[in-house]
Amino acid sequence: MVRQGGQSHGRDTGMAVALNPVAFAAIDRACGEFLDVIARIRATAAEIGGQDHWGLGEGDARLISGATLVSRLRAKAAEPGNSVDAVMAAHARVVDDIRQAHRVARDQLVRADAEWADRLGSAESALGQRDLPIGWRR
Repeated sequence: MVRQGGQSHGRDTGMAVALNPVAFAAIDRACGEFLDVIARIRATAAEIGGQDHWGLGEGDARLISGATLVSRLRAKAAEPGNSVDAVMAAHARVVDDIRQAHRVARDQLVRADAEWADRLGSAESALGQRDLPIGWRR
């Protein structure tokens, strides 16, 4: 249960947790920024992996290790399994799950406490966020 003033009170536990609307807005924004960084890393890995020439002797038939090394580096860039792309995709799923859970909690708090919702709206406006809870856009 949320009460005016932004404190959440456990029903049976007798404990209270202060809910800071600015921190809620910052968490959502940070998740978005992290997802943007992950997308850039994935794009860079794909670009590197797709290079035609690496300059490691891969075109010289006498240097079989050059072609082998380039093949392995390409695999680490974007192929399924243990590649940069696969690891970054897993990170993106975790961040997105955290963001979605955070948004569910935020939306419930907005519905329960008008004062807290106003403070959250101010915090999100200050951070330049536009993804406000459904039914709460002004």
